[in-house]
Amino acid sequence: MIKYFLPLLLILAACSPPQRGTNEILPSWNDGIAKQTIIDFVDKTTTKSSPEFIEVEDRIAVFDMDGTILLEKPNYVIFDFAIREMHKRMAEKPELKEKQPFKAIAEEDWSHFKKVRYFAPDGLYSVLLFATDGMTNTEYQEAVRNYFTNVKDKRYNESYKYLVYEPVIEMIDLLKENGYEVYIVSGSDPQFTRTFCAEVIGIPETNVIGSTVLTTFNEEVGASTLTRQHEFVQPINDEAGKPVNILNKIGKVPVVAIGNSRGDYHMLQYSKNKSVSLQMLVNHDDDVREYKYNHEDLRQLCADKDWIEISMKKDFKVIFKER
Repeated sequence: MIKYFLPLLLILAACSPPQRGTNEILPSWNDGIAKQTIIDFVDKTTTKSSPEFIEVEDRIAVFDMDGTILLEKPNYVIFDFAIREMHKRMAEKPELKEKQPFKAIAEEDWSHFKKVRYFAPDGLYSVLLFATDGMTNTEYQEAVRNYFTNVKDKRYNESYKYLVYEPVIEMIDLLKENGYEVYIVSGSDPQFTRTFCAEVIGIPETNVIGSTVLTTFNEEVGASTLTRQHEFVQPINDEAGKPVNILNKIGKVPVVAIGNSRGDYHMLQYSKNKSVSLQMLVNHDDDVREYKYNHEDLRQLCADKDWIEISMKKDFKVIFKER
């Protein structure tokens, strides 16, 4: 059963000044279908007398990261990092500017990446390979930490690692408090996500699934290193690759799946294999506080697939937590 009890809250509200209580469920959410659906789902799946009760060991929830937990505009954060690393490489070797995808980045020709497949040798995902090729894992993690320390989003004047959606963090916390094991299932590199997931999102490094860059083990005198190669471990963790990697990593079908794009379609549909399940999509329809994109298409997709839409404009009281 949910650890917070609405009747108790009503009693406390009657005895207290009319202000938001510290025990309010999902306080950064506006009342509506999305909020109530989350509360009801957690309640019915954790109440032993409920016909839809789910045993603790089967309470698996998966969340996409970019655009679901973390800001993804004007660029995916990992690719903003990778582009900066590629500029460093071009500064050392100017001849790189003559070949793709370096050429597109040097000329800021972002249309190039719309003309080729995501996973093409010079497609969007190749940027991460070119940017970190040959780095040891230690060097890579240090570069990522430096990025989050020194780079701020121009619009919000904040490090990207703090530009996470507070209502989604509250949902993750509610699930964890009620026995759910929560995983990040992202198209981004898991080593990138692991540098901040525990501190900012409250999800341990071991619960991160992503598009993994192949690394090789190298033993030296008195030490050993892991070096990043110019290759992804297949399948890449996007679209149909997500369910495969969920199976390989977790070994169970999730009962909660939350995404924000068609790249999460397969993950959400996979979770429907459970008789009791919840699929939700964060819809970016608020260009005043955040961004508006693909919102009509995704609203229709939710209707077509019987998913619950989370409207950023209607459902989120706040977008980011004040610091």
